[in-house]
Amino acid sequence: MKKYDVTIIGAGIGGLVCGCYLAKAGLNVLIVEQHSKPGGYCTSFERKGYKFDVGVHYFGSLREGGILFQILKDLGILGKIKFIVNDPTDRIITPDKTIFIRKDPSNTVKELISNFPKEEKNIKDFFEFMLQKDFLIIVSKTKKITFKTLLDSFFTTPELKSILSILLGNLGLPPSQMSALAAVIFFREFVLDGGYYPSGGIQILPDMLAKKFKDMGGTLLLSRKVNTICTKNNKVIGIILSNQQFIPSDIVVSNADGTMTYCELLDCQVAESKIANRLQTSPSAFVVYLGLKKKLEIHPKHYTTWLFNTYDIEHCYKEQIDLLKLQTLDYILCTFSSLIDPSLALNNKSIVRLFVGAKYADKEKWDASKEKICQLVLKRLEQIIPDIQSCIEIKEIATPCTLNRYTSNREGALFGWASYPTQIDLNIFPSQSNSIKNLYLAGHWVTHGAGQGGVATAGLSGRIGSSLILKEYKINKTI
Repeated sequence: MKKYDVTIIGAGIGGLVCGCYLAKAGLNVLIVEQHSKPGGYCTSFERKGYKFDVGVHYFGSLREGGILFQILKDLGILGKIKFIVNDPTDRIITPDKTIFIRKDPSNTVKELISNFPKEEKNIKDFFEFMLQKDFLIIVSKTKKITFKTLLDSFFTTPELKSILSILLGNLGLPPSQMSALAAVIFFREFVLDGGYYPSGGIQILPDMLAKKFKDMGGTLLLSRKVNTICTKNNKVIGIILSNQQFIPSDIVVSNADGTMTYCELLDCQVAESKIANRLQTSPSAFVVYLGLKKKLEIHPKHYTTWLFNTYDIEHCYKEQIDLLKLQTLDYILCTFSSLIDPSLALNNKSIVRLFVGAKYADKEKWDASKEKICQLVLKRLEQIIPDIQSCIEIKEIATPCTLNRYTSNREGALFGWASYPTQIDLNIFPSQSNSIKNLYLAGHWVTHGAGQGGVATAGLSGRIGSSLILKEYKINKTI
C-alpha cells in the first residue's frame, strides 16, 4: 500500500485548504471523505431543477486582506470563482422595525442611527471599536466577557441590543452566553464583510478547492469512511478505512468532529478525550428547503431575512430551542439564494431555505414531529410570503439527526464547540495534538482563541495546520 506524507480525514473547508497548501509545497497528500462530495456543511444538493445550499448561505472575509481572500489568493483560485455581491445582505424584521445590514459598514451605522437616533454616538463608538486596526485592544476588552456585557457597556436601549444580538443566530448562542471576542470577530469577518455568493451555488468553492488539490498532485477519496487513526508509541502511523484497508502515513490531520477524533478514531487513550467530553458543542438546526413554483418579488433583494416576533433574543436562542415541545415559533431565519443567483431555480421559480435552532434528539422523535414543526415554520413564513403553502413544489426537511448523518458532527453541531468565553482559548483544542505526535486538527473543532466565524475561520484552521506541518516536516526531512 502506498505511503503518504500526510493523510487528511474529512474534506470540509479546513481539510481542503490544509491539503491544498501541503500539496502546493510538494508533499504527497491524501484526503479521505465519507460523503460523495467535498465541502461538509459548505455543500449543495439538487432536486428537480432546484439547487439548494446545505448550511452556508454566503461567504464573508473576502475584502482585500480578508482571511478567505488571502487563502484563495495564496492557492491561485481567487479569480476563478465569480462572486455575486449584493447590497443589502440581511434584513432584520422585529415587531416594529425593519433594518437592513449593508455592504458598507458606514451605511449599516446610518441605518441603525435612523432607527435609534438617541443612540447615535453609542452606535458610532461601538462600530469604531469593532473595526479598529489595533486588534489587541479588542482582545483585552472582550476576551473574558460575554457579548451581552459588551453591549451593556455601549448601549441603553434594549431593542437596539436585541437587534445586534439577532445576528448571533449565525453562531447559535444568546448574548448572555456568547463570547464577546467571538462575536466581534464574527461581525468583523462576516456580518460587516459578508454577502459574497459564488455564482452557481455554495458547492462551487469546495469543488474548486478539490480540483486545485488534485491538480497539484493530491489524492481525494470520496464515499470512504475512516475507522481508525493508528498509532505506535504515541505517534501516528496511518489510518484504517471501513473496509479494513490500512493506509500508512507520516502525519494525520483530522478535519472530523473533535469528539470522534479523540474518543472513537484514535486507537489509544489520550487526555484530549476527557476534554472533548467535557466541552459543550454549538447548537444544531431544523432546516426546511423549499422549491417554489413562482418567482419571488422581494425588494430590495437580499440574501437573508431574520424574522422575529419578539425582542427577547435570550428566549429565542438560549439553550437551543426544544422544538419538540413548542406550539408556536418566535423566530425563523430565511435565505433566498435564487433572488441573488436566478440560475439556481430555472423557469422563474424560487428557492427558500428556513432555519430554526434545535436541540439534538433521537431520530424516532424527529420523525414523529418534523412535519408538525415544519408547519410551524411555514406559518411563521406566511408573515412575509402569505401564499407560501400553495407555491411549494419541492420540500425537504433536515433535522439535527440528518446533519449528524451527513457530516458526523457530534449531535449535528453547526459550529464546532460553542463559543462560550471559557471555550475559545487557543490551548483548549489546538491545531497540534499534545498527546500524539504528528496528529493535527483542522476545521471548526479547532479553538483559535477567537471562537468560530464560519467558512473563513475553518479555512484559516487549515492554513495554520499546514504551516505547522511544513515547519515540522522540514525538521524531519533534515534528520
